[in-house]
Parts: sequence; structure tokens; C-alpha cells
Amino acid sequence: MQNSSSSASPTRPLIPLADYQRIFRVIHSVLSSVEADIPAASFFFSVTAAQILKKFYKRNAFPVAGAAFYLVDRAQGAALSFGSIGGDGAISSDHDAFHAWVQCDGYAIDFMAPVFQELLDAAGHAMPVPRRMFQKNLARMSASHTALAAPGDFFLAADLALTRSMLQQFMAKKALTNLSEVCLDWYRKPPRSMPDDLALQGAEGEISRIGLIGTAVDGVW
Repeated sequence: MQNSSSSASPTRPLIPLADYQRIFRVIHSVLSSVEADIPAASFFFSVTAAQILKKFYKRNAFPVAGAAFYLVDRAQGAALSFGSIGGDGAISSDHDAFHAWVQCDGYAIDFMAPVFQELLDAAGHAMPVPRRMFQKNLARMSASHTALAAPGDFFLAADLALTRSMLQQFMAKKALTNLSEVCLDWYRKPPRSMPDDLALQGAEGEISRIGLIGTAVDGVW
């Protein structure tokens, strides 16, 4: 595969930045309202974002789980890595070591990219990371996880068996599917306006309100 670089010619994204930001904000806000462990929520992000892309954008989007590597800072050699690397350099992923993203019409879209900084913090590696959109043509993926050279370079190793297993587990948990439906009910495709908050009814009939967290996405990887 072609190695990506910061000098590569830009390609038009499938999803405009404003739409990406709104999808991220809705999912992030709903998860935060139930005090979810955000760094561990990549599969929820991916399943729900794929459903939004199917419903509102008529895109052939689907969640994928596996190993993932992203270079976020070349000077410090800082790369986010999800999965396991064996002594022979072989990459693997499982239920305890994985990441999830959306694949859609030849692109990889990671809706957790705006909270990469929080993912590093959770792993004990505190450092500032820009809040940017990650939406890349898969043809620009680096040849391997050792070939990452410029910020935004990436390498993904999909695990279809893991993806199927996690999707079955997700669909079997009513609490997760209900939260995902809340995101779809709340979302409005730009330029339509969207309510700043949403009423959520609890299991006992109590009503709470979810406020939209306005985390800004500044630029692209």
C-alpha cells in the first residue's frame, strides 16, 4: 500500500468537518451523560457513527475492530497503539487489546480522534494532542506499523472475527442499543439546527437532560 505523508495531495473527505464534529459531539455527550469510560468506548463510537452514516448520509458504513496505530507527534515519536505486538513483530488484537473505527466507501473514519489526548492520558502518557478529524482514504495507509513517518500516518489491521464477536455482544446488551438509539434520535444533519439538549427517561421513569458538549474539532489529521 502507498505510504502516507504530510506532502500527499489532499482528498475530499466523505463527511464534511462540520458533520464529523456534530456526530462526535452527539456520541460523546450521550456517553458522558451516563458517566461511561470514554477511553474504552471505541466500539460504541464506531457502531453508532456507522448507523448515523447509514441513516442520514446513505453511506455503506460499518464498524471494524482490530489493531490500530496512529502517529500523533513525530518529534516525540509518539504513536497511539492498540492491540498486541508479539516478539516476532506479529500484530494481533482481542477483546482486551483492540480499537474500533468506521470503514465507509474505501475510507477509515475514527470518531474518537478528537479525544486522542484522553486516550493517551488513560494509558499513562500525558501529552497534548490536537483535537482533529481522522478521515483517511485506506489507499493512503502506511505499509506497516513501523512505517509511520508523519503525524496522521496510520496502520490498521482489521480482525473480522473479533468484530463479529463484539457486534453480537453489543446487540445483545439493551442498555447499549438504547443509548445508540438516543444518539440517532438526537442527531440532525447540518445545516439543520439541533437541540442543545435532549430529555432522557430512566428505567424508573425519571427524566434527565443530556447537554451537548461543545468540544471543538480543529482541523484534520
